[in-house]
Formats: sequence, structure tokens, C-alpha cells
Amino acid sequence: MSNKKMQLSGSGKEILENIIGALEIDRPLGIKIALAKGIAISEGEITEEYKDSLKKWEIPDNIIKENEFTFFKHLIIEEVNKSLTNDELHKHMILYIECGLRYIDDQLKNLNSLEDARIKILN
Repeated sequence: MSNKKMQLSGSGKEILENIIGALEIDRPLGIKIALAKGIAISEGEITEEYKDSLKKWEIPDNIIKENEFTFFKHLIIEEVNKSLTNDELHKHMILYIECGLRYIDDQLKNLNSLEDARIKILN
């Protein structure tokens, strides 16, 4: 199993580009880190959708696959505390990615000159 195509907001795409530049990582890893951070900081189900006037960006298929996909799937189901269809799972997945991107972006904006961005994001 793997993720299907998902639509990231335009501002989410810009934040993703900033994050991968700051951390010197590739896009797939940036998406996975954002998803993990979004799940970690959330307190239950996220219902807020991130909409803006910018053009959406399509996250390709198979960025998150096999064991990683199963792992994130179970974390999301545990977080929302209910069973999900495949479409509902992907809807929640993009919401957690968007949430994680914005959290990481805030962390990077609040770094002082002595802090390492990677360590700051891990906390």
C-alpha cells in the first residue's frame, strides 16, 4: 500500500520548499517529517482545512509506501479514534501534513542564531 495523489495548498507548498531548503533534505522526506510532526502535535482529529488563493500542488503517488504507509495509517486511526476509509485516511493525511508544515515553519522562524534547526524540530 502507498499514498495516492493528494493536493497540498499553495502556501503549504511554499512552506515545504522553505523547510527542505533550511534542512537540506529532499521533498519526500520533508513530507514525511511534516506528517509525523502533525500527528505528534495534534490533539485528536484535525478538522481545519488549509485554503488559500495559491495554486495547489499535487503530492505524487508512492511518496509514503509499504511499512511507512501502514505505520502512518495506524497512527492517524489512533489519533482520530475511529476507523477510516481509504479516502478519509488520505484526507486526514493531508491535514496532518499541512499542520506539521506550519508548525515546523513556526519553529524555523523562531530559531536564534545558536540553535540547530534539526534539533529544534525534533523537540
